[in-house]
Amino acid sequence: MKKIVLMLLPLLMGGSAYAQCVIKAELKDVTGDTAFVQIVKPDFSGIEKTDTLKIKKGKFTIQNNDSKMRLAMCKVNTNEGEKRLSVYLVPGENATVTGTTEKNIWNGSQFYKDYQVLEDVTNPIQEKMNDLGQSYHSQVEKGANADSLQKVLDPIYNNLQKQLKQKMMDFITEHPNSGAGVTVLMGLEEAEKALGTMSSVVADGRYSYFIDFVKASIERKKIHEEALKKVADGKMAPDFTLKDINGNDLTLSSLRGKYLILDFWGSWCVWCIKGFPELKKYYEKYSDRLEILGVDCSDTEEKWKAAVAKNELKWKHVYNPRESKIEAMYAISGYPTKILIDPEGKIIKTVVGENPAFYEFLDELFK
Repeated sequence: MKKIVLMLLPLLMGGSAYAQCVIKAELKDVTGDTAFVQIVKPDFSGIEKTDTLKIKKGKFTIQNNDSKMRLAMCKVNTNEGEKRLSVYLVPGENATVTGTTEKNIWNGSQFYKDYQVLEDVTNPIQEKMNDLGQSYHSQVEKGANADSLQKVLDPIYNNLQKQLKQKMMDFITEHPNSGAGVTVLMGLEEAEKALGTMSSVVADGRYSYFIDFVKASIERKKIHEEALKKVADGKMAPDFTLKDINGNDLTLSSLRGKYLILDFWGSWCVWCIKGFPELKKYYEKYSDRLEILGVDCSDTEEKWKAAVAKNELKWKHVYNPRESKIEAMYAISGYPTKILIDPEGKIIKTVVGENPAFYEFLDELFK
């Protein structure tokens, strides 16, 4: 029996050591004596737990024993206020991070060496993007026209964003066996191609939370693209039945005969609420030819009904429960989304967000 235990002991010790991750931080700009480390949930839907760590002269240590890589947000105080540092906790890997919360250098085992290489090629572009954003806000505060400025800066920003994604993809192509590539997968349009390149990383169970999330995102994107084809201009609006504000069934196809605006909104949506005065104005203006059906999203029934009453929305309304698949059916990607349908039930136009052009289109349509 003693012999068996002695044989198992190295395996048990090895398993424990493999799971542990130790990050030693020494950041020059940290002034406080406490760091708050928030561990993000495996499905990235929020914070799982928060650990409080002691800081001594900018030095503190983060340890994690999870068997899979986790993302953590480290909050610390500096002379410029509270700052955050993203930290990837990789089982069996150890690192030191030095410098400051904004400009830091990672060193240690292979993952973190690779991660620093990735940071070196992406940070200069991200800094330019941040500078561009700060310049925009600064000029607007000084009186510059926001729309005119955006037309000038948007192409520059979009070009930088394109460069950034290319650098990320280049890193993955050049380092196909590095787990560090997992950290940028979520921001890549070519994520599926990248996963194919990183076969050995995908097979490594340590990265499964990130890999599974990206795979699910890819699948949702495919479903969304298929749904977009089915709700393109000229297609018949998919029929559905939901409960109206009085608890009765209301079927979309029962509203044919007039032009119809499907308004996907929620009481939590600031731009939805801001857009109601203009929508009400046009409802009254073309009430003889136009109907509106408000489709509430991501609300409780109480909040939905309260928002309808508070904003005095006199058109038809239905409650869209969270388990409903109607938003996916209509490929809803933002709120509000307005879908204009003709009297025969065909989609004429879809507009995401509050856009004055939508109302100009209505005026042209009803001339």
